[in-house]
Amino acid sequence: MTLPQSSIEAAFAAPGKIVVATDLTDTEYLLPHAIAQAKASHASLILVHAVLPHESMPVETGAVPYYDPLRMDRDARLMLDSLAHDVQAQGVDCIAAVRHGFVPDIVADVVRNSGAGRLILGTHGRRGLKKFVLGSVARQLLETVDIPVCTIGPRAHRKTAESPVIILHPVSLAGMHQTSAALSIGLAQQFGAQVILLHLIMPGPAVSRDPAAAVAAATEELERLVPDSARAHTVVQAKVALGTVVQEILSAAHEIQAGLIVLGVHAPAHSWLPGTEPAAYKILVSAPCPVISLRVNPVLVDEKSEDKEHASSPVFG
Repeated sequence: MTLPQSSIEAAFAAPGKIVVATDLTDTEYLLPHAIAQAKASHASLILVHAVLPHESMPVETGAVPYYDPLRMDRDARLMLDSLAHDVQAQGVDCIAAVRHGFVPDIVADVVRNSGAGRLILGTHGRRGLKKFVLGSVARQLLETVDIPVCTIGPRAHRKTAESPVIILHPVSLAGMHQTSAALSIGLAQQFGAQVILLHLIMPGPAVSRDPAAAVAAATEELERLVPDSARAHTVVQAKVALGTVVQEILSAAHEIQAGLIVLGVHAPAHSWLPGTEPAAYKILVSAPCPVISLRVNPVLVDEKSEDKEHASSPVFG
Protein backbone atom coordinates (compact mmCIF):
# COMPACT_ATOMS: atom_id res chain seq x y z
CA MET A 1 0.00 0.00 0.00
CA THR A 2 1.27 3.46 -0.82
CA LEU A 3 0.39 6.50 1.18
CA PRO A 4 -1.79 8.99 -0.74
CA GLN A 5 -0.13 12.38 -1.08
CA SER A 6 -3.00 14.68 -1.97
CA SER A 7 -2.75 18.42 -2.29
CA ILE A 8 -4.74 18.73 0.95
CA GLU A 9 -2.24 16.62 2.87
CA ALA A 10 0.62 18.64 1.42
CA ALA A 11 -1.08 21.86 2.50
CA PHE A 12 -1.54 20.49 6.01
CA ALA A 13 2.18 19.76 6.35
CA ALA A 14 3.29 23.05 4.77
CA PRO A 15 0.51 25.64 5.12
CA GLY A 16 0.75 28.99 3.38
CA LYS A 17 -1.06 30.78 6.23
CA ILE A 18 -1.13 30.06 9.96
CA VAL A 19 -3.66 31.58 12.35
CA VAL A 20 -2.54 32.27 15.92
CA ALA A 21 -5.42 32.71 18.37
CA THR A 22 -4.33 34.75 21.39
CA ASP A 23 -5.93 36.19 24.51
CA LEU A 24 -2.98 38.63 24.75
CA THR A 25 -1.53 36.87 27.83
CA ASP A 26 -0.04 33.91 25.96
CA THR A 27 1.98 35.52 23.18
CA GLU A 28 5.28 35.03 25.02
CA TYR A 29 5.16 31.27 24.50
CA LEU A 30 2.88 31.06 21.44
CA LEU A 31 4.76 33.37 19.09
CA PRO A 32 8.16 31.61 19.19
CA HIS A 33 6.49 28.37 18.08
CA ALA A 34 4.37 30.19 15.50
CA ILE A 35 7.41 31.94 14.03
CA ALA A 36 9.40 28.69 13.87
CA GLN A 37 6.56 26.88 12.10
CA ALA A 38 5.97 29.78 9.72
CA LYS A 39 9.64 29.87 8.73
CA ALA A 40 9.69 26.12 8.17
CA SER A 41 6.83 26.26 5.66
CA HIS A 42 7.41 29.82 4.40
CA ALA A 43 3.98 30.77 5.74
CA SER A 44 2.51 34.06 6.86
CA LEU A 45 0.93 34.55 10.29
CA ILE A 46 -2.44 36.01 11.25
CA LEU A 47 -2.69 37.06 14.89
CA VAL A 48 -6.33 36.94 16.05
CA HIS A 49 -7.87 38.30 19.22
CA ALA A 50 -11.57 38.37 20.08
CA VAL A 51 -13.05 41.15 22.20
CA LEU A 52 -15.86 39.51 24.14
CA PRO A 53 -19.35 41.06 24.25
CA HIS A 54 -19.97 43.05 27.43
CA GLU A 55 -22.75 40.75 28.61
CA SER A 56 -20.45 37.73 28.44
CA MET A 57 -17.69 39.23 30.58
CA PRO A 58 -17.12 37.68 34.03
CA VAL A 59 -19.09 39.43 36.76
CA GLU A 60 -16.02 40.84 38.45
CA THR A 61 -14.90 42.33 35.13
CA GLY A 62 -18.26 43.27 33.66
CA ALA A 63 -19.19 45.09 36.85
CA VAL A 64 -16.36 47.60 36.46
CA PRO A 65 -18.08 51.03 36.15
CA TYR A 66 -15.83 52.22 33.35
CA TYR A 67 -15.83 49.09 31.21
CA ASP A 68 -15.26 50.34 27.67
CA PRO A 69 -15.27 47.86 24.75
CA LEU A 70 -13.93 50.53 22.39
CA ARG A 71 -10.93 51.05 24.64
CA MET A 72 -10.40 47.28 24.83
CA ASP A 73 -10.55 47.16 21.04
CA ARG A 74 -8.03 49.97 20.73
CA ASP A 75 -5.64 48.45 23.28
CA ALA A 76 -5.84 45.04 21.62
CA ARG A 77 -5.16 46.51 18.19
CA LEU A 78 -2.17 48.47 19.47
CA MET A 79 -0.71 45.39 21.13
CA LEU A 80 -1.31 43.07 18.17
CA ASP A 81 0.04 45.60 15.69
CA SER A 82 3.20 45.90 17.79
CA LEU A 83 3.56 42.12 17.95
CA ALA A 84 2.98 41.81 14.21
CA HIS A 85 5.73 44.38 13.63
CA ASP A 86 8.10 42.36 15.83
CA VAL A 87 7.27 39.17 13.91
CA GLN A 88 7.87 40.90 10.58
CA ALA A 89 11.26 42.02 11.88
CA GLN A 90 12.13 38.33 12.14
CA GLY A 91 11.41 37.74 8.47
CA VAL A 92 7.84 36.43 8.68
CA ASP A 93 4.87 38.18 7.07
CA CYS A 94 2.30 38.90 9.75
CA ILE A 95 -0.99 40.77 10.11
CA ALA A 96 -3.24 41.38 13.12
CA ALA A 97 -7.00 40.91 13.32
CA VAL A 98 -9.19 42.10 16.21
CA ARG A 99 -12.85 41.09 16.09
CA HIS A 100 -15.82 41.41 18.45
CA GLY A 101 -17.62 38.23 19.48
CA PHE A 102 -17.11 34.85 21.06
CA VAL A 103 -13.63 33.39 20.62
CA PRO A 104 -14.48 30.05 18.94
CA ASP A 105 -16.78 31.78 16.43
CA ILE A 106 -14.29 34.54 15.62
CA VAL A 107 -11.30 32.23 15.24
CA ALA A 108 -13.19 29.68 13.15
CA ASP A 109 -14.43 32.49 10.90
CA VAL A 110 -10.91 33.89 10.38
CA VAL A 111 -9.57 30.40 9.65
CA ARG A 112 -12.28 29.76 7.10
CA ASN A 113 -12.12 33.14 5.33
CA SER A 114 -8.32 33.36 5.24
CA GLY A 115 -7.79 29.88 3.84
CA ALA A 116 -5.31 29.14 6.62
CA GLY A 117 -3.84 25.65 6.81
CA ARG A 118 -3.03 25.57 10.53
CA LEU A 119 -4.25 27.04 13.80
CA ILE A 120 -2.04 27.61 16.85
CA LEU A 121 -3.40 28.25 20.33
CA GLY A 122 -2.67 27.66 24.01
CA THR A 123 -4.81 25.20 25.94
CA HIS A 124 -4.62 27.04 29.29
CA GLY A 125 -5.13 23.71 31.03
CA ARG A 126 -5.91 24.12 34.69
CA ARG A 127 -4.92 21.66 37.37
CA GLY A 128 -7.78 19.75 38.95
CA LEU A 129 -7.90 16.45 40.80
CA LYS A 130 -4.44 15.29 39.74
CA LYS A 131 -5.07 16.16 36.09
CA PHE A 132 -5.32 19.02 33.63
CA VAL A 133 -8.67 19.92 32.12
CA LEU A 134 -8.87 21.32 28.61
CA GLY A 135 -10.23 24.85 28.39
CA SER A 136 -13.64 25.34 26.79
CA VAL A 137 -12.31 27.57 23.99
CA ALA A 138 -9.69 25.05 22.89
CA ARG A 139 -12.27 22.29 23.13
CA GLN A 140 -14.76 24.08 20.89
CA LEU A 141 -12.13 24.96 18.31
CA LEU A 142 -10.87 21.38 18.15
CA GLU A 143 -14.46 20.29 17.48
CA THR A 144 -15.16 22.77 14.69
CA VAL A 145 -11.91 23.49 12.83
CA ASP A 146 -11.08 21.12 9.98
CA ILE A 147 -7.39 21.97 9.69
CA PRO A 148 -4.49 20.81 11.89
CA VAL A 149 -4.57 22.54 15.28
CA CYS A 150 -1.30 23.04 17.15
CA THR A 151 -1.86 23.36 20.89
CA ILE A 152 0.78 24.49 23.36
CA GLY A 153 -0.16 22.96 26.71
CA PRO A 154 0.89 24.07 30.21
CA ARG A 155 3.84 21.68 30.31
CA ALA A 156 5.10 22.82 26.90
CA HIS A 157 5.15 26.56 27.60
CA ARG A 158 8.90 26.55 28.17
CA LYS A 159 9.65 24.07 25.40
CA THR A 160 12.17 25.42 22.92
CA ALA A 161 10.67 26.57 19.62
CA GLU A 162 13.50 25.08 17.59
CA SER A 163 12.62 22.60 14.84
CA PRO A 164 11.72 19.20 16.32
CA VAL A 165 14.28 16.45 15.96
CA ILE A 166 11.78 13.69 16.72
CA ILE A 167 8.06 13.64 15.89
CA LEU A 168 5.90 11.14 17.76
CA HIS A 169 2.74 9.94 16.03
CA PRO A 170 0.45 7.55 17.96
CA VAL A 171 -1.49 5.34 15.54
CA SER A 172 -4.57 3.33 16.47
CA LEU A 173 -4.70 1.30 13.21
CA ALA A 174 -8.50 1.47 13.55
CA GLY A 175 -9.35 4.55 11.51
CA MET A 176 -8.15 7.06 8.95
CA HIS A 177 -4.53 6.75 10.01
CA GLN A 178 -3.23 7.28 6.48
CA THR A 179 -4.09 10.99 6.63
CA SER A 180 -2.46 11.66 9.99
CA ALA A 181 0.55 9.53 9.09
CA ALA A 182 0.97 11.55 5.90
CA LEU A 183 0.89 14.73 8.01
CA SER A 184 3.56 13.35 10.36
CA ILE A 185 5.85 12.33 7.53
CA GLY A 186 5.29 15.61 5.70
CA LEU A 187 6.20 17.57 8.83
CA ALA A 188 9.29 15.41 9.31
CA GLN A 189 10.43 16.13 5.76
CA GLN A 190 9.84 19.82 6.33
CA PHE A 191 11.74 19.95 9.63
CA GLY A 192 14.36 17.34 8.78
CA ALA A 193 13.10 15.27 11.72
CA GLN A 194 12.67 11.60 12.52
CA VAL A 195 9.19 10.08 12.89
CA ILE A 196 8.24 7.41 15.39
CA LEU A 197 4.95 5.70 14.63
CA LEU A 198 3.70 4.34 17.95
CA HIS A 199 0.92 1.77 18.30
CA LEU A 200 -0.32 0.68 21.71
CA ILE A 201 -1.81 -2.74 22.21
CA MET A 202 -4.48 -2.97 24.86
CA PRO A 203 -5.10 -6.20 26.82
CA GLY A 204 -7.49 -8.59 25.11
CA PRO A 205 -8.12 -12.23 24.24
CA ALA A 206 -6.07 -12.17 21.02
CA VAL A 207 -3.12 -10.51 22.75
CA SER A 208 -3.21 -12.99 25.63
CA ARG A 209 -3.22 -15.94 23.22
CA ASP A 210 -0.23 -14.76 21.19
CA PRO A 211 1.29 -11.38 22.16
CA ALA A 212 4.23 -11.82 19.78
CA ALA A 213 1.90 -12.28 16.81
CA ALA A 214 -0.09 -9.19 17.80
CA VAL A 215 3.08 -7.10 17.97
CA ALA A 216 4.33 -8.47 14.63
CA ALA A 217 1.00 -7.77 12.90
CA ALA A 218 0.85 -4.21 14.25
CA THR A 219 4.47 -3.53 13.28
CA GLU A 220 3.85 -4.76 9.74
CA GLU A 221 0.80 -2.54 9.38
CA LEU A 222 2.73 0.48 10.67
CA GLU A 223 5.47 -0.16 8.13
CA ARG A 224 2.89 -0.13 5.33
CA LEU A 225 2.04 3.49 6.20
CA VAL A 226 5.42 4.68 4.98
CA PRO A 227 5.74 5.13 1.20
CA ASP A 228 9.00 4.09 -0.44
CA SER A 229 9.48 7.66 -1.67
CA ALA A 230 9.60 8.92 1.93
CA ARG A 231 12.12 6.36 3.15
CA ALA A 232 14.82 7.82 0.92
CA HIS A 233 15.00 11.06 2.90
CA THR A 234 13.03 10.52 6.13
CA VAL A 235 13.82 8.21 9.02
CA VAL A 236 10.61 6.51 10.14
CA GLN A 237 10.60 4.01 12.97
CA ALA A 238 7.69 1.73 13.87
CA LYS A 239 7.25 0.98 17.55
CA VAL A 240 4.65 -1.21 19.26
CA ALA A 241 4.11 -1.24 23.02
CA LEU A 242 1.76 -2.84 25.52
CA GLY A 243 -0.07 -0.61 27.97
CA THR A 244 -2.61 2.15 28.49
CA VAL A 245 -2.90 4.82 25.82
CA VAL A 246 -2.34 8.10 27.65
CA GLN A 247 0.35 6.91 30.03
CA GLU A 248 2.41 5.15 27.36
CA ILE A 249 2.20 8.02 24.87
CA LEU A 250 3.28 10.60 27.45
CA SER A 251 6.03 8.29 28.72
CA ALA A 252 7.28 7.76 25.16
CA ALA A 253 7.26 11.51 24.49
CA HIS A 254 9.42 12.09 27.58
CA GLU A 255 11.72 9.15 26.86
CA ILE A 256 12.52 10.09 23.26
CA GLN A 257 12.38 13.85 24.01
CA ALA A 258 9.82 14.40 21.28
CA GLY A 259 9.71 17.91 19.89
CA LEU A 260 6.23 17.43 18.47
CA ILE A 261 3.32 15.01 18.80
CA VAL A 262 0.86 14.49 15.95
CA LEU A 263 -2.61 13.11 16.72
CA GLY A 264 -5.27 12.07 14.25
CA VAL A 265 -8.41 12.42 16.37
CA HIS A 266 -11.65 10.72 15.39
CA ALA A 267 -13.48 10.32 18.69
CA PRO A 268 -17.29 10.11 18.54
CA ALA A 269 -19.15 13.34 19.15
CA HIS A 270 -20.39 12.42 22.63
CA SER A 271 -16.84 12.00 23.95
CA TRP A 272 -16.12 15.70 23.45
CA LEU A 273 -18.57 16.71 26.17
CA PRO A 274 -17.25 18.29 29.40
CA GLY A 275 -16.47 15.72 32.05
CA THR A 276 -15.73 12.96 29.55
CA GLU A 277 -12.14 13.99 28.75
CA PRO A 278 -11.05 11.51 26.03
CA ALA A 279 -7.48 10.31 25.77
CA ALA A 280 -6.69 12.91 23.11
CA TYR A 281 -7.57 15.80 25.42
CA LYS A 282 -5.51 14.39 28.27
CA ILE A 283 -2.52 14.24 25.96
CA LEU A 284 -3.05 17.78 24.66
CA VAL A 285 -2.89 19.32 28.11
CA SER A 286 -0.22 17.05 29.60
CA ALA A 287 2.23 16.71 26.71
CA PRO A 288 5.78 17.99 27.28
CA CYS A 289 5.83 19.46 23.76
CA PRO A 290 3.44 21.04 21.25
CA VAL A 291 0.74 18.77 19.81
CA ILE A 292 -0.68 19.02 16.30
CA SER A 293 -4.07 17.35 16.11
CA LEU A 294 -6.18 16.71 13.03
CA ARG A 295 -9.81 15.62 13.05
CA VAL A 296 -10.27 12.72 10.66
CA ASN A 297 -13.37 10.83 9.61
CA PRO A 298 -13.65 7.43 11.28
CA VAL A 299 -13.70 4.29 9.19
CA LEU A 300 -16.15 1.56 10.03
CA VAL A 301 -14.29 -1.43 11.40
CA ASP A 302 -15.70 -4.96 11.33
CA GLU A 303 -16.29 -5.69 15.00
CA LYS A 304 -16.25 -9.40 14.29
CA SER A 305 -12.80 -9.39 12.76
CA GLU A 306 -10.31 -11.00 15.09
CA ASP A 307 -7.53 -9.38 13.08
CA LYS A 308 -8.45 -6.05 14.69
CA GLU A 309 -8.55 -7.31 18.27
CA HIS A 310 -5.03 -6.02 18.83
CA ALA A 311 -6.00 -2.44 17.95
CA SER A 312 -6.35 0.10 20.70
CA SER A 313 -9.45 2.24 21.28
CA PRO A 314 -10.16 4.26 18.10
CA VAL A 315 -9.20 7.62 19.50
CA PHE A 316 -6.26 8.38 17.23
CA GLY A 317 -5.76 8.09 13.50
